[in-house]
Amino acid sequence: MLYPVAGIVAEYNPLHKGHLYHIKKARELCSAEAVAIVLSSDFVQRGEPALLDKWTRAEAALRCGVDLVIELPVIFSSHNAGVFANAAVDILAATGVVTHLSFGAENPDCLVDSIVDILLKEPEPFKPLLKKHLACGLSYVEARARATEEMLPGSAALLAGSNNTLALSYIKRIKEKSYGMRAVPLKRLGAAYNSTELEEFASATAIRAALRAGEQEAALSHIPPPAKDILADALKDGRACVGHNTFWRLLRALLLRTGPEELAKYAEISEGLEYRMREAAREANSFAEWCGACTSKRYPAGRIRRSAIHTLLGLGHWTNRAAQRLGPPYIRVLGMNETGRRLLHKMREGAALPVVTTYGKAARLSRYAAETARYESLACELWEELIPNGRFGEEHKRQIIMV
Repeated sequence: MLYPVAGIVAEYNPLHKGHLYHIKKARELCSAEAVAIVLSSDFVQRGEPALLDKWTRAEAALRCGVDLVIELPVIFSSHNAGVFANAAVDILAATGVVTHLSFGAENPDCLVDSIVDILLKEPEPFKPLLKKHLACGLSYVEARARATEEMLPGSAALLAGSNNTLALSYIKRIKEKSYGMRAVPLKRLGAAYNSTELEEFASATAIRAALRAGEQEAALSHIPPPAKDILADALKDGRACVGHNTFWRLLRALLLRTGPEELAKYAEISEGLEYRMREAAREANSFAEWCGACTSKRYPAGRIRRSAIHTLLGLGHWTNRAAQRLGPPYIRVLGMNETGRRLLHKMREGAALPVVTTYGKAARLSRYAAETARYESLACELWEELIPNGRFGEEHKRQIIMV
C-alpha cells in the first residue's frame, strides 16, 4: 500500500524550477510515498496551444520526480478556472489513491474558510451584489471579486491572484464534494504568473516569451535538468509551438468563413461576442492583436482566448454544459514509473471512474466518454498542425510512457 499520495494539478508549460520545487515540497509536506499529477491537454487554461504536447510534458514530469501522470481532457483544460479546477480535482479524487492535494498560491496563509464559504454557499446578500456588478458590464470574475469584497473586506485582493483563484477553486471543490483529500497550499516562489521577466524562479509565461524572442539559451537556463534536455530536443526537432502565427491563420480563416449565428453556438460565446470576434478578425494582424481588440470589461482576455480554442474545436454550448454537469467520464493514464505502476494497480481495484489508456477503450464506455475522447483526439491533431514538424496521426500511435 502506498500512502500518503500527493496530488498536483499541472500544466508544466513548460516545467520550470518553480515546478520542480513544488514537486519536491509536496512530497515533503505530505510525507508522500508517491506524487500523482493531472496534466492539461495540448491546449491550456489560459486559452493557448501548449508549448509542448502533453506526452512530452508528461515525460518531463516523470523525469523530475512525478510518479504517475493522468490526462485532463481538453474540454476541461481549456476552460475557466472553476471548470478547470473542478475537473482536475474530480479526477484526482476518483483515483481512490490520492490523499493530499498540493498547490501553489500567492497568499497560502490567507485562503480562509470564510471566502470559500461565500463562493460555495453564496449567502445573502452575495447574489444581489453579484448581479449589481454584472449589470455594470464587469466580467463574472471581477463582479464576483467585488461582491465578495463587500461582504468580506480584503478578499478582492486575494481573488486577484491567478494562483489564489485556482487555489480557492480547488479548496471549494474538495469541500463541495466532501472529498477525503487534504488541501496543502504552498507559497508560490519567484515571479508572478503573468510576469515576463526572467528571474531566478522565472514564470512559464516569461520562459515562453523569451523563446518567442529568440532567447533560447536564456530561457533554457531556467529549466531544470532533465526537463531542459527534453525541451531543447523538442525545439531542435521542430516539436514545439513557440509562436502563434499558424494558430492565428487557422483561427482567422475560420472566423471569416463562419457566420455569427454559427459562432454563437460555441462554448462561452454569447451576448454579441460573436460579432466582435468576426469584426476583429478582419482588421487584426496577429492573435495578440485580435485578442486585444475583442477584450473588454465584460470579456477579459482569458475568456477571449478560450473562446478561440472552443471555436477551433467546434465545442458547442450543449456539450460544454453537459461536461460541466457530468464531470470527467474516465481516468486516462499518460505515463508512470515503477511507483506509478503500483498506484495504477490500486486504482484499477478501487477507482470511482473507469481507468483507460486508449481512445478506443474510452469510446466504448458511453456516448459522453466517446465525445470527450473525440474532442481530445481532435485537439491533439490540431496542435500537430501548429508546429514546424507536425505529424498527423501521431496521437493514436502513442503508448503509455514508462520511466
